[in-house]
Amino acid sequence: MLRITALLLLLTSSAIAQEKPPELEGSYELKELVENGRASDEKGQTSTITFKDGVMTVKLMMREDQAKYTVDMSKPPFQIDLKPATGEAKTTLGIWKVERGELTLVLNKKGARPADFRGLGEGVVKMVMAKAVVQKDK
Repeated sequence: MLRITALLLLLTSSAIAQEKPPELEGSYELKELVENGRASDEKGQTSTITFKDGVMTVKLMMREDQAKYTVDMSKPPFQIDLKPATGEAKTTLGIWKVERGELTLVLNKKGARPADFRGLGEGVVKMVMAKAVVQKDK
């Protein structure tokens, strides 16, 4: 009886946790960029990263790239798959989380899905982003 109760509590708490998942959609400003385990200075070149309706848009100065994304929030860490909107590039596997109002996204451009949020390894990119403040027209 105790085992059944513990199992039901575990399943119920998992379902409750998934009812209100962290909000991924929106525009973000890049705060930290780590590539191959090293901090990168390219973050200053990124204007915004936007997640909307299954499309991630990265705006760099005069350039804009898009990728279709899907997420799986059935197990931690949450998973994300990115498929470039154009070209023959393969799907990039990643993980993501929202903590203290920041989105952390870790992708592996060369292989298996990252196991943690450290951003270590060849081909691994870690981005920490803050939600962009929306300017309202006066």
